[in-house]
Amino acid sequence: MSLMPSYYTTTNTKKHKNRKKSQRQIRAEQEHQAFIDSLKSSHGGSGSTTISKPARVSSTPTFPANSTTSSISYHSSMAKKKEKVYTGTEIIGIAQMHKSNAVPIRNKKSAEEVAKMRRG
Repeated sequence: MSLMPSYYTTTNTKKHKNRKKSQRQIRAEQEHQAFIDSLKSSHGGSGSTTISKPARVSSTPTFPANSTTSSISYHSSMAKKKEKVYTGTEIIGIAQMHKSNAVPIRNKKSAEEVAKMRRG
């Protein structure tokens, strides 16, 4: 198979035939149209109905103008975490087990284990 252009897709390459609608589907469409017409008449509009979207709510809290930041409560979970700094005392070296497989050595026992694994 040759390389295809980027706009080509294999998921939907066949054109589908327009199939006849079932009686159930026709009835559902008629009921839906009647519902839309009833909405038009109840809103008093004879033209097309437009459904307005609700106002977008901001995710950031808003405070009144006379509010001060000192009135905001504080919790200890809001505090900045202490940065983790490596002291250099945990890993004493790096061992090479097989080809380029580097293994950290944390203590003398793990160094002996790696050495015994090499020799069998």
